[in-house]
Amino acid sequence: MTSITRSTSTEATLLTETPLITETTEVVANLETRYLSGGPTDGAPVVVFLHDGAWGGASDVTWGGILPLAAEKFRVIAPDLLGYGGSAKSIRLDVSPFAFRLTHLFSLLDHLGITEPVHLVGNSFGGSLTLRALTNPALRERIASVTTIAGTGGAWRGADLAKIGDFDGTPERLEEIVGYLCEPFDGKDAQLEARMRWAVAPGHFASMKAPHTAVPEAMAVQRPADPYPGNLTGVNTPALLIEGKDDTLFESGWSAKLQEFLPQAKTEVMDSKHSPNISQPQQTWDLINGFLTEITKGDNA
Repeated sequence: MTSITRSTSTEATLLTETPLITETTEVVANLETRYLSGGPTDGAPVVVFLHDGAWGGASDVTWGGILPLAAEKFRVIAPDLLGYGGSAKSIRLDVSPFAFRLTHLFSLLDHLGITEPVHLVGNSFGGSLTLRALTNPALRERIASVTTIAGTGGAWRGADLAKIGDFDGTPERLEEIVGYLCEPFDGKDAQLEARMRWAVAPGHFASMKAPHTAVPEAMAVQRPADPYPGNLTGVNTPALLIEGKDDTLFESGWSAKLQEFLPQAKTEVMDSKHSPNISQPQQTWDLINGFLTEITKGDNA
């Protein structure tokens, strides 16, 4: 387990070795926002890592094995999304789960003085956020590239996705959920410990369940049809789509289907389940690093 320099009193979980990763909690748009950061700040490309949306998801839980690798070369920012980790358990129920979190994410970047286009990297729900950001022209100009690992934007859901929706607070149930995310790996015990810490944090359970609360029929409102993924048509932002060969949470071949809307995207299929960034951090980072290195060549020429 590594040390984290922190400006709050929260405990470190999964980050190890060097370079040093800093944990900070600040108020952004009137909301407590925890984020991890590191790497060079003297003009290095900025890579923003967005964590998964499973129970107990957080920046350290999802990216603990990758952030130290990425920070050797890039400036890295990994926030806890609203409702998760050490960030405010504040959500909105009148808009999509993507919209308000994206607004808050870019408010954080403004707060940090990051105005140049950033590279977004997300796993699962975080990957879906990267794709949904591309559908917003106002945000698109602030995005240099997107990488999604098992995040489809909400389309092509698999039968097993419903099996990770409920949580009873027990370690046994959390282990079942992680079993859908990852194949067996050496850091499983540390992953379970870290994820449980955030899964039982006050407010997390309600934040996760509230969007699924049934309302009386007389109060039900029909939402407008979702144009996704059709509203990705014409987007030319560089993209990397990473699919797990043994991922049962989404349909096999989703990356190729998404590529029909993003023909410039590169696709990779890993020998993994849903979250190889957790179970195979070095192999996953090698793919992402190769992609980012290729598209940032011109910036460093």
